[in-house]
Amino acid sequence: MSLDFYRTPVEFSAPGRHARLFEGLPHDIGSLGGETIARGIGPDGNVVGRSVNRSGRQRAFRYSAGVMRDLGGGSTNVLLQEDAIATNYWGDVVGVESAGSTNLTPTAVRYQDGGAYRMASAVLSPFGFVKVEHVVDLNDSRMVLGALTVGGNITTLVSNNLGYQWTVLKGVPGLSFSTFPAAMNRLGHVTGTAGQGVVRAFLSRDPTLDAIDLGTLGGSDSFGEGINSYDWVVGASALATTELRAFVHDGTGMFDLNSRVWNGTGWLLLEATGVNDSGVIVGNGFKNGVPHAFMLLPMARSPLTPPCQIVGNTGGIATR
Repeated sequence: MSLDFYRTPVEFSAPGRHARLFEGLPHDIGSLGGETIARGIGPDGNVVGRSVNRSGRQRAFRYSAGVMRDLGGGSTNVLLQEDAIATNYWGDVVGVESAGSTNLTPTAVRYQDGGAYRMASAVLSPFGFVKVEHVVDLNDSRMVLGALTVGGNITTLVSNNLGYQWTVLKGVPGLSFSTFPAAMNRLGHVTGTAGQGVVRAFLSRDPTLDAIDLGTLGGSDSFGEGINSYDWVVGASALATTELRAFVHDGTGMFDLNSRVWNGTGWLLLEATGVNDSGVIVGNGFKNGVPHAFMLLPMARSPLTPPCQIVGNTGGIATR
């Protein structure tokens, strides 16, 4: 897979207070009674996330075959907040649950058979067993990406078996005291941000080995946010002027996405949040000074002549 130029960014319209599924045109997937946030989608098109029910409680949901269902879990006589984060090809769903009348600290859980089941604690030196608080991602190999916070530092964790056992990710040498995970690909390779104060986007192909510092676009900081199966990493990086720009790292180096867009007049791409195996990149930025989400579609080849007109493909997606 090679890094080529991208077409003019395609802009997205605002989805409102309900989650929407794009099937040519925006499709409202409904709610359990109140505001709904979609957090993840599986290869089969099933959507997971959170929705406020008619009792005012935040519940985890799964949307499948046109129906949104409460995933269950938690007693009804305590204050409860839930959030389904990710799902996979097998229909596994993972997320977090906070239960208790006073303590709303999140706990990593699996949603199955109408209930929420707490994942195993991690062994973290010198603290011993520590509860895993956050779930970030899940792949089709049933590997889970999670995190916990101890003493103000974030530790990244990887599980090969749906959270029954965890391995602590080593992180970037010199910055491994705090490692914030962002995404995992189908191979279990992880990206995120390492360090505090000075922070760097990283790539980890094995949690037991040192992660790779992906560098910056000239400034001191970078943030990894998305990864595909080819280990392309996208995110945001500071320039030498400290301004942030969206980047893609293709294994050979880090590139400012603003320099890879053909005929991107009026656009300023600040942050790339996801990339798929076809090289399509999504993120956030400005169009003519107004905040907009964007999608970049790869071109079949690099342009041979200066652009003379706007080239784009909305793909049936509603635009402003």
